[in-house]
Amino acid sequence: MRNLITIVCLCVGFAMSAQIVNITYVTVPREESDEFLELHEKFMNLSVSEDRTLTGAGVFAHAFAGDYSFALYDFYASTEDLVKDAALADAAFKANVDAMNLDEEGEKQMMQDYMSYTRMYADNHSDQIRQSAGLEDLMFGLETIDWSTKKVVVVSKYEVKWGKTKAFSEGVINGSLKTLKESGHAAAAYASQHLYGSGADFHTYQFFSDWSDFAAYEEANIGGPMDQAGKDFWSVVEGHDDEILIFIGGYNSEAKVFGYAK
Repeated sequence: MRNLITIVCLCVGFAMSAQIVNITYVTVPREESDEFLELHEKFMNLSVSEDRTLTGAGVFAHAFAGDYSFALYDFYASTEDLVKDAALADAAFKANVDAMNLDEEGEKQMMQDYMSYTRMYADNHSDQIRQSAGLEDLMFGLETIDWSTKKVVVVSKYEVKWGKTKAFSEGVINGSLKTLKESGHAAAAYASQHLYGSGADFHTYQFFSDWSDFAAYEEANIGGPMDQAGKDFWSVVEGHDDEILIFIGGYNSEAKVFGYAK
């Protein structure tokens, strides 16, 4: 992947704990993946303005499980900001392209690139909106985490039995979150709850700096007997699945720039 950002710390850690996240899952053909990533970076940066309400964004590449290529996370402070941002992004894109003063050939190439990008983006995509308000106790992040580098991310999705949300949250705090904090291998953990669209009741996100840290965590915590806290947690879960993603890039709302991790 080209055009790496190594100087600017990507604000994904802050953004993952933002109030609202709009997730788009895109199914880009493997042979077009590099082109899609290049065009995504291009058009993200052409859509930047001081007026945008976007507080951050992350791009995650599918690694295991899940039938899609990339998950695009856009973060906002509120649902109102999410709704307003689409028009602001369109206005910024028009203004930034106009400022380029492209000749006829340049305009033609821009249109070809845009059509290719929107085709790859829209074909067989799906969306959902999630929120993290009130889930602060389910999250943590190391102060030393470097968001300019790729991360291994385990996304766990849970359907929770009716009326058992509190018990579920307590189970996460006293179980997997406690283990992650104490392990010394996890870099961060976040959580979100379903708001709109099709999606599980809860998502938890476990970030590891590399595959070695992820493997060490798994080796230390897989196969042991389940304690009572674990039994209490799983007794309120109605459905569950996991997938592994790779964090590969993000948008820094302070620097107003999108780029890929090294």
